[in-house]
Amino acid sequence: MAPRRWPLKACKVKEHSVVASTKEQASPSSARLVAPWIVLGSLGAIGMVIFGASIGAAIHPGVHRWWFNVVVTPRALAETGFYGSIAVLVAGWIGVGFHARHGRLGIGLAWCSLLAWGLPLFLGQPLFSRDIYSYVAQGLIAHRGLNPYNVAPTVLDPSTAFSSVATVWHKTTSPYGPGFLGISKLTIGIAGHGPVAQIMAFRALELLGVGLMMVAMPVLARRNGNDPGLGLWLAALSPLALFGFVASAHNDALMIGLMIAGLAVVSTGRLGWGMALMALGSTVKLPALGAIVFVAVDRYSAAADTKERRRVILDAVGIPLVIIAGMTTVVGYGWGWLGPKALRIPTELRILTTPLVAVATFLDHLLHAIGIPVRLGGTETVVLLVGEIASVLVIILLLVRVPGGPMLRLLGLALLVVVLGSPTIWPWYWLWGVSVLAASDAQRSKALAVLACVGMLAVGAGGTPLLGGWTFWVTGPLLLVGGLWVATGGRWRILIAPSIGRALS
Repeated sequence: MAPRRWPLKACKVKEHSVVASTKEQASPSSARLVAPWIVLGSLGAIGMVIFGASIGAAIHPGVHRWWFNVVVTPRALAETGFYGSIAVLVAGWIGVGFHARHGRLGIGLAWCSLLAWGLPLFLGQPLFSRDIYSYVAQGLIAHRGLNPYNVAPTVLDPSTAFSSVATVWHKTTSPYGPGFLGISKLTIGIAGHGPVAQIMAFRALELLGVGLMMVAMPVLARRNGNDPGLGLWLAALSPLALFGFVASAHNDALMIGLMIAGLAVVSTGRLGWGMALMALGSTVKLPALGAIVFVAVDRYSAAADTKERRRVILDAVGIPLVIIAGMTTVVGYGWGWLGPKALRIPTELRILTTPLVAVATFLDHLLHAIGIPVRLGGTETVVLLVGEIASVLVIILLLVRVPGGPMLRLLGLALLVVVLGSPTIWPWYWLWGVSVLAASDAQRSKALAVLACVGMLAVGAGGTPLLGGWTFWVTGPLLLVGGLWVATGGRWRILIAPSIGRALS
């Protein structure tokens, strides 16, 4: 039987618009219109690297320097220049986005944008996060023949690798999959023991994920009747993606790249190969398993007969199990990455950038203000439990709508719900859902564009959360009112209706 292809769930009007976009992309005038905005964004990226050298996530201790050294004093000047440079980059990104929304961002121009904006960030010191130092530490632990699921970075003390790790993770074992740990060990073997070389090597590793997105996103978007240039603008070129994937080199890039590549391969009718790629993504970070579940339900419901359903089950269940079990066995660190200890690690911190934590803190202070004595820990426990239950129910609702529904949009929303209901949220987590929605008909959503634009600004240049102190008095009520507004009056139906692109535009 010929492989079943993913149907294009797009109306004739949308197909016409995609064809029109392709014609516009072919126009030589497109490059002339987009180029000034690319240059503007590049100037912003260069400014971020120069000013960020003084306030970013520098190597510790201070005797170790980046491969170039720029000192901007006083600190207020460095911060002003840094955030001013971000504003310039954002202006360039918005300018490119205007032309992308009119179909004038071709694949070649998208690659030029990535090179112009990403290269300075790749060459500069880490920004927005210290997680890359945790990757280096875990790679060193593995390279020494120890098990990163059993041994924390403290074993490296007093090395530079240990000192550079964020303090909260000093005694924490690895929460990542065996695939990533195996690659980390290999990366350290190639990079050697110089901290700058190690960081650059891990950045190059994460760029493989970005490259996969750049190649696979156009395929996935086209197969679903959407604009490939606009998808790349949102998923790979946005400030959230550039800062999360390039400047801070999070391994989410590798996971998402494999997940998007798997979805693209499935869309061409090769379910088994697509499942293999997504399973590999899950051995980096677990959220890629969500894509496997949603694709499995979609393909099973679309199967024509019993024989085809059996084939879907074999591909959707058997292949991921073989790959996950095989990777775990070959890497040789055991199954601790799926144990409760490892799964709990990403949720251990309670930061006010997490919506549920902000709501819990607001409610706790409100209860105290009206004379009801409660403990913050108890309030957080109740709010987080309610949030997790609500998230599970919403994900189930999205999953049951997959048969005959817009699978990509539902998957992207489910990944956003996973993040929204988590006890701990870091900005780059939003890229799980944003990257999938970028290929769907939600790619024109202004709300999605705003998230991709300013999402990373919840943390500072050095990786410290900015929404601390008394900010919960603002964010807490806003989140409660926003949640009630979406949940009432049937407004939540807009999110899962086929008209999401028009409703949110």
